[in-house]
Amino acid sequence: MRNKIITTVARASRPCRIMARMAMPRAIALALLMTCFASLPWAAAQESAKQSEAQLTPADSYKMEFTVNEMESGKKINSRSYLMLIRAEALPKWTDMKQLRMGSKVPYDTGPNMYQFEDVGMNIDCRLLPMGSGKVAIGTNWEYSSIGSDQEVNHDTHRPAIRHVSSHVEAVVPLDKPTVIAEMDDVASTHRYVFEVKVTKITP
Repeated sequence: MRNKIITTVARASRPCRIMARMAMPRAIALALLMTCFASLPWAAAQESAKQSEAQLTPADSYKMEFTVNEMESGKKINSRSYLMLIRAEALPKWTDMKQLRMGSKVPYDTGPNMYQFEDVGMNIDCRLLPMGSGKVAIGTNWEYSSIGSDQEVNHDTHRPAIRHVSSHVEAVVPLDKPTVIAEMDDVASTHRYVFEVKVTKITP
């Protein structure tokens, strides 16, 4: 008599089959949710890159031409020009203060084979605010010093006369037009100093 081995596979009960079917969508939803969370840092990086590109959008630059004219009896006897570029942000606001420094050490005789040096030159600080309609607001600080003529030397000390003028100005000026923003007389001579600025917009 032969023995038969019969293998049977038990079928899952109906409740188990229902739970399995319900668990499948949940697993898919969980996988999608995890994928979304994983992509968040990448999306944030993309958004940050777009913001950086927006911040790097070229803005307008302005050429600032400064001129100081030294006058005597209504006649120009000396003129000096200085130039700097200032970049303005896309949103209207004051730029940072920009600086221009130019100077020399000028020797003068103080006795037999004896010399000393005097610092002379021009210091300009300037900031700018675009106003639209062909105008800009500027804020400037000027300091200008120069050596007087040989006739103005103090013969007791052999020290020459040092002229020094300065001004602080805030004004609205038109573009592309030289504009006088300060005038002053030297209290120790008949000299008159005229400060002038011309602002030109440079489109990127």
